[in-house]
Amino acid sequence: MTKTTLADNRFFSSPSNRIPLEIWTNIFIECLPSQQHIKPDPRSAPLLLCRVSKAWRSTALSLPNLWSSIKVDIYHNNDVERQAEDVELWLRRSGVRPLAVSLCLRGRDWTMDIDDEVDLDPILDLFISFIERWEDVQLDLVGPLCGSISSIHLLRAPLLRRFEVHFYPKADDLIDPLLSMLSTSPHLTEFGSYDTCDAEVPIAEFVLPWSQLTRFETDHYLEVGECFKVLCLCPNLVDCTFDAVATFGEPPPPIPHDVLIVRQHVHALTLATRDDNLYKFFDHLTLPALSALTLFSGDDWRHVSFEAFISRSGCSLKTIKLHITVSTDQLIVLLSLLPTLREFYIEGSEFDPLGNAFFNSLTYNETAKELCLCPALEVITLGGFIVPSNGMLAKMLKSRYYLGRSKSRRVACLQRVSVMLDVCRHGYDERVAYCKELKKIRKKGLDVTVDCYI
Repeated sequence: MTKTTLADNRFFSSPSNRIPLEIWTNIFIECLPSQQHIKPDPRSAPLLLCRVSKAWRSTALSLPNLWSSIKVDIYHNNDVERQAEDVELWLRRSGVRPLAVSLCLRGRDWTMDIDDEVDLDPILDLFISFIERWEDVQLDLVGPLCGSISSIHLLRAPLLRRFEVHFYPKADDLIDPLLSMLSTSPHLTEFGSYDTCDAEVPIAEFVLPWSQLTRFETDHYLEVGECFKVLCLCPNLVDCTFDAVATFGEPPPPIPHDVLIVRQHVHALTLATRDDNLYKFFDHLTLPALSALTLFSGDDWRHVSFEAFISRSGCSLKTIKLHITVSTDQLIVLLSLLPTLREFYIEGSEFDPLGNAFFNSLTYNETAKELCLCPALEVITLGGFIVPSNGMLAKMLKSRYYLGRSKSRRVACLQRVSVMLDVCRHGYDERVAYCKELKKIRKKGLDVTVDCYI
């Protein structure tokens, strides 16, 4: 009979030592941070798991899933060579798993002399050596780069699914090599390009696998015609974000009135504009599957009509976020077309603040013959210029919260409300009155947040 020691008995008597490895694997993975890309930190998993005990360290090091995601930020005052060694060790532990990588390299700031710049090639070359396992990549590059990045067009990223890049001034020479690499990625479906204001090549002329893309996002200023070009190039687009501007220089030929772009799969559209004439963007667009619409503009859109676009698309919008100047009447007409709306965000206009007419249209009256607008609404965010009187804001919230919970409810129960008051617009007494009203409703169980901004 084999003689057992006291240490052996303690090992086998410990419940944790009788748990199968598969369960430990699931437990360790659940310990990982929720971020898409994990920043190495001794105070969080997976490095923290390695410090608990030898058994945990051995288990953690044997699980490639724990090491297949990494976020690295290197600035001009960092020790690049030392960090490169740590990153290489991390990536080697990932085995053959596809990699999610976020890389921010800043070898200089704008005040540094050229002689003080830090060479970032060692760390970037290290990441490029793993290009065959890239799946989800974010690159944020500032500094002298002349190593493998210049020949990346000769390499292939067969697993690449998502790619985002932040270009900075004088980084135009990186565009062509990166795009050449992306054009041969058979699984690329998500592409984001940011800070490309110095790029000479229009984005619509980028050599990308456009027909594969389901998500496209950019904050590069695109003229309206270029936005339409991107939409035409991407028949499978699901989510898109444009930063549209008026045409510079000689205006292009107008888009014919009979041209209509239909995109059957787009469910989320974000449009930021700097010209109130860009409402014509919607005159040539039909999005039957649209469920989330976000609009940003510093211009006055009170004369713009969305009814034709909404009616033509026949979409069932669930979320709409408006950071634009619209009239109350226009807003009421728009909401009347959105019976499926669940989340509504509006920054009120100083030219036409949200008043009693708006809040009355959303108030649920159980005895009224007509329902209030947006019966499915569950989340409301109101910003800035709101001036309801006679407690109309509180009345609207109470009706949608209390009556929404009743058995005979004909509207959804309100779940969350956020109200932002403009300090300059609302006097002290007025703000106190609003807060008192909303705090009473909060005590009844509704999730209410009240903020003030200048």
